[in-house]
Amino acid sequence: MQTKILVKGMIQGIGFRPFVYRLARKFNLKGYVRNTSQGVEILIDGPGVSIKNFLRSLKNDPPTLARIDSINAENGYFGEFTSFSIVKSSKHKNTSTLIPPDMCICEECLEELYDKNDRRYGYYFITCTNCGPRFTLIKELPYDRIRTTMKPFKMCPSCKSQYENPLDRRYNAQTTSCPECGPILRLLDRKGKVIQGDPIQKTIDMINRGKIIAIKGVGGVHLACLTTDDRIIKKMRKRRGRPQKPFAIMAKDIEMIRSFATVNREEEKLLRSWQRPIVLLEKSENYWLSELLSPGLHNIGVMLPYSGLHYLLFQKIREPLVMTSANLPDEPTIKDEDEALKKLSGVADYFLMHNREIYNRCDDSVIRVIQSKPVFLRRSRGYVPLPIDMNVGGDELMLALGAELDNVFCIFKDGKAYPSQHIGNTLNYDTFSDLKENLSKWMKLLDIHEFDRIVCDLHPQFNTTKFAEELSKKYGCELIRVQHHFAHLASCMAEYGLERAIGIVCDGYGFGFDGKAWGGEVLLIKDGKFERLGHLEYQPLIGADLSAKKPARIAVAILSKFMDRIKINKTIKQLNLRIPEQNIKVWLKQLESGFNVVESSSCGRFLDAVSVLLGVCQERTYKGEPAMKLESLALKGKEYVELPVKVRRIEGEYIIDTTSILEEMLALVHNVRREDLAFSVHRTLAEGLIKIVKRMMRKHGVRVVCFTGGCAYNQLLNEFLSGRLKVLVQTRVPCGDGGISLGQVYYKFLNRS
Repeated sequence: MQTKILVKGMIQGIGFRPFVYRLARKFNLKGYVRNTSQGVEILIDGPGVSIKNFLRSLKNDPPTLARIDSINAENGYFGEFTSFSIVKSSKHKNTSTLIPPDMCICEECLEELYDKNDRRYGYYFITCTNCGPRFTLIKELPYDRIRTTMKPFKMCPSCKSQYENPLDRRYNAQTTSCPECGPILRLLDRKGKVIQGDPIQKTIDMINRGKIIAIKGVGGVHLACLTTDDRIIKKMRKRRGRPQKPFAIMAKDIEMIRSFATVNREEEKLLRSWQRPIVLLEKSENYWLSELLSPGLHNIGVMLPYSGLHYLLFQKIREPLVMTSANLPDEPTIKDEDEALKKLSGVADYFLMHNREIYNRCDDSVIRVIQSKPVFLRRSRGYVPLPIDMNVGGDELMLALGAELDNVFCIFKDGKAYPSQHIGNTLNYDTFSDLKENLSKWMKLLDIHEFDRIVCDLHPQFNTTKFAEELSKKYGCELIRVQHHFAHLASCMAEYGLERAIGIVCDGYGFGFDGKAWGGEVLLIKDGKFERLGHLEYQPLIGADLSAKKPARIAVAILSKFMDRIKINKTIKQLNLRIPEQNIKVWLKQLESGFNVVESSSCGRFLDAVSVLLGVCQERTYKGEPAMKLESLALKGKEYVELPVKVRRIEGEYIIDTTSILEEMLALVHNVRREDLAFSVHRTLAEGLIKIVKRMMRKHGVRVVCFTGGCAYNQLLNEFLSGRLKVLVQTRVPCGDGGISLGQVYYKFLNRS
């Protein structure tokens, strides 16, 4: 009896063919196994009982890292076979194989790394079938060495012997190499001159001496330095032009992390996972690292080592290391040696570089556990390029270009959505160019040559919108524009397969149908129709986008609704805020004239204004800073101070009066702890949103509520909302703008108009 099997899923690059080979030998079957662009093809020849047992084991006991989506088998006659073998890969026109993401070093490789008797002892690029880079070095499918950036490295006889032995852990492991034949590591000075000696040991010495090192890793270049010396952190911040943005750090092990942060069960699971994301952890009472790592925040981003190189650095370094992305503000992650030397010569003291090309740049993923659920702030290394099953029909090819900031594009093919790695701020020319380059690479990987539909944001001036218009003309296909906040809601609905839901969508900015800046919304998607039910009161943004960077402008604009200029100046002085009277005068004149003033319902911008008036943060130096620091202050709050929750109905929509909240807060500011006021503002906002939602649940008969948008990362808002409502939050793509493109894809399946 003969059976041909096609297995689809994440099954290439994780030791699946050797597993099949061993399984076939176990049941004395003949035939072959090979990679194809469609999946893994298996032909087995033998007794029916043996084939049945083989199929059972294939389904129930696959390799740990395998993700099997489907197993299709057909009986027939396919030729004569004398043994079972692993044969050369074949390419098919239709690519449907899942590309594996990058995986952290496995325990077996780690043991070899530290074993002085092993020929890979101390080898920084040690990998096997079960671990190592995948997505960052794949150029096209099927996944074979010649189609990866390992092609230039010819294996030595010892590596080749392991590579060709089906019973070896490194059989067909495309990253197989050793000190004799693999990529090399070099430590360079700022001029690109090689520093003689062991590059690892020299790097350790430099770090211990307080130097800043640019390190080329798996998906890009990091900047590394010590975490306990304020002078070094200040130097890093000054050189990078990042005065306040938190730095990610890497710790040797869980025990080291517990010495400065609290770690619950879910957080530890994430930290130890093979994806090795950065996890936001709460600083413990015994926190002993520099406060300058995440100034003004209660938490800090931490990850464990995920490559042999990282583990080797911690052999003689006794504290966590800063391990933050080396890209300049708003630019793509740096991935090449020449680029690093050019752009970081004024930032890094030395450069630890290797000569293996990073084909697909891929930043570290970032996760925060909220209400015991892991929530992505950034979905990238370790998770990309795995798709999300949409459970919707249709064989069309769709491209969604996502948001302008924190950009992630998404390709829909064969019922699956493929969100890209984190791209970033496409207002920046280099980042926008990187979006285009990455899209070309993804189309090649997925064997796509054109699209049936292009989806983009509603904003007419976004680079992504203009690019979508170009592509729709190029491919002669339909262009769909989706309002930002409805895309947020649709993204959350896509995760849960919902067709109807009420959404609380709170963030910083999104272009609304009325031309105003939305951002504190209660929305409804039902029966293919999209409706705005309510929102936060519109507040004026003096200088439009400039108000996001200088939130004192927002605070003054709101104050002007119940104070004159003299009263505003007096209040600012009483609050000890450093806002010049001349600035206030100019802003109020601009507000009166209406020149470059935009009205916004943004929850993020309102929280920014509260942050200013409570003396937390007057200037934004990174995205979300004022509101994030306000949250950290609010988490110290112990008592709820009742503030007015006024919800008015205007022209069919419910409006939450945020001016009265701020006015009452100021009336109490000299008699109530700032922490309690910050806490109370969060709870009051949540109460207003809950009021609207409960009315709308009764009216529309919709019981499911989604909470999404950038403010959905806020722990307090989550707690207050979930305490009164059954709220769904995203866990597979970011709640913020990194999840927008998934919602743009799903919008097509929800919209029936």
